[in-house]
Amino acid sequence: MIVILMPGGAVQQVRNDEILWYRQAFKVEWEGATMVMLASGPIYSRESESDLAAKFTSAGVRLVRVTPPDADILMTVNAGTVRQVNDASSGIFGPNARSLLVFFGGPHLAIKEAPEEIRQKLGLPAMGPTMSA
Repeated sequence: MIVILMPGGAVQQVRNDEILWYRQAFKVEWEGATMVMLASGPIYSRESESDLAAKFTSAGVRLVRVTPPDADILMTVNAGTVRQVNDASSGIFGPNARSLLVFFGGPHLAIKEAPEEIRQKLGLPAMGPTMSA
């Protein structure tokens, strides 16, 4: 189990396979926190992205940096929880979205990286599904 330090002194224990992605929280969410998307939904940590990266990596989580299609930030995904990479529909996810990451349990995340590029970074087969979403 990985212990995530939350604002206000609370802690939450999570399993490696519960972590989908994380990023700096937006001001409207929880200014100064890091948003960690779990399979069950988002939580907020008072730990920095680099502190979480060190903690997750030491627990065996393989992390990959990605770029969202419509924000000037970087996000980090848990490569072990991505089950599929699809072509992203620009009509749904915007003109800069090139790939759609599909996670175990159904959540998905649109990103700027091309499908073949992100499949390689994630360690997924190069000839994976290319359905449009």
